[in-house]
Amino acid sequence: MLHVDLKRLVSTFLCFEKSFFPSRVPHKLKEFYLAMTILNFALSAAMLFEPVYLYTIGLPLWKIMFFYFGVYVLYFFIMPLGGKVVKQRGFGHGIIYGSLILILYFIFLIAIPSHPAFFYLAIIALACQKTFFWPGYHADFAFFSQCGERGRDISALTILDSVAFILGPLIGGIIVNFFGFPILFTFMCVTILLSTLPLMLSQEEFTPSQFHYKEAYQSLVAKENRRYFIGYLGFGEELIALTIWPIFIYIAVENFAQAGGIVALSSFVTALVTLYAGRTADLKDRKSVLQIGTMLYALGWFMRFFVRGGAGVFLVDFFSRTSKNILTVPMISGLYDYATRHSIVRTVIFFEMSLTVGKLLAAGLCALVFYFFPARWDFAFFLAGIFTALYFVLNGRKHA
Repeated sequence: MLHVDLKRLVSTFLCFEKSFFPSRVPHKLKEFYLAMTILNFALSAAMLFEPVYLYTIGLPLWKIMFFYFGVYVLYFFIMPLGGKVVKQRGFGHGIIYGSLILILYFIFLIAIPSHPAFFYLAIIALACQKTFFWPGYHADFAFFSQCGERGRDISALTILDSVAFILGPLIGGIIVNFFGFPILFTFMCVTILLSTLPLMLSQEEFTPSQFHYKEAYQSLVAKENRRYFIGYLGFGEELIALTIWPIFIYIAVENFAQAGGIVALSSFVTALVTLYAGRTADLKDRKSVLQIGTMLYALGWFMRFFVRGGAGVFLVDFFSRTSKNILTVPMISGLYDYATRHSIVRTVIFFEMSLTVGKLLAAGLCALVFYFFPARWDFAFFLAGIFTALYFVLNGRKHA
């Protein structure tokens, strides 16, 4: 009887694994998974505590949003240079260059209290990091992920990210509580350096080619891409999620470790739902998955109006993370499918430039409102909900 039960258990697990995880993962994609898991362990703490750090050193909300506005304005104009680098040097090189510049960014961030110049140097460093990292990241994943299983490939990466997002904020909150932000950022720099090793240990698999600076802007204003440009503007909400929301969490719970714990628990529960989203994106119409995710995620922003205390923060954060993953998996899967059939770098540069416009608009509007009306959380959450609604434009996407 026990033997039969074990066989049934193994059979059930194998069916689950085949249904929800990719059945074939190339070696290069495994290296990518490992590098991103290590990197995201560091970045998960950064994304939660970086804006909180700026807030605790005395920067008002409007100036914090001005900081990110400056980052995305500069990023918009230098991003095509990242496209040129990854086309000539390789996708992995773009990720490595961006990761190394990220270390420099955290050094500048730590030094901001010592001299105002580091505020602007940090802006430049973060914009340069994004310029190299994101074209390399999207191009590498699009090139090595498998057609027909791309939704599950993305889900697998999201699950690994979720593991990092469970441990990173929790450990980051404990470090900040007992040792302070400089120790946290130093720890993150060491981890970021380790994340480059899997990519350094293997040779690039690509054919060098040219990418012209003006191509990026021509694609951005092309009439056939207008619908997708508007849809990707929706990522303006992501900036608010990564800047305003962490500060709100910190103020609501008034404890670094508790804030990290809330995000860690929320990430754990979210990971389970993401598996189903990836499988559904591969097997069913992506349009319906994207529609459901967009509606739920927009609702999550308006739920924030009523958040009070740690329990409310956890419930809304969990709901929002889950719904964001539901809409992101089919969206990015469709993007990568298109990229592999056409020009990978041109497609991901268009994607990044479009979302950058959305983020700089969000940062500029929030900076302006917070300057005249400090701590208007309701405006930021309402604006994020409006940006989220733009994702509906992407339903049934066929182009870049």
